Amino acid sequence: MSRAGLGIVSLVVSLVLAGILFSSQLGAGGSKPSSPEQSPLVQQAQSAAATADAMQAERLLAAYQAENGTFVGATVTGVQGVTLLRAEPTTFCLQVTTADAVLYDAGPGGTLSSRRC
Repeated sequence: MSRAGLGIVSLVVSLVLAGILFSSQLGAGGSKPSSPEQSPLVQQAQSAAATADAMQAERLLAAYQAENGTFVGATVTGVQGVTLLRAEPTTFCLQVTTADAVLYDAGPGGTLSSRRC
């Protein structure tokens, strides 16, 4: 048998084995897609995205404070899901909206919490 023929045979055998494994997973009720609310991995990813958004907004606010000496008058634009609820001379309150929850960040240097600031 030529090398090309052996390559095609091994490819066909691999595809057949993959098909058998896939069908056995479906037949046995294998891995079923879960809803995003139930998947810990999806929840973890959403939490990480919310934290990243809050950190980006905090950096924008820190730059504003460095330039103006206060958070008063600052705005947060271009950061999806983040709203500046309150800006005082030395503190601020961010609202971060995710697919599952509304979180708050009392800054500067705060952490996301479900408790309103």
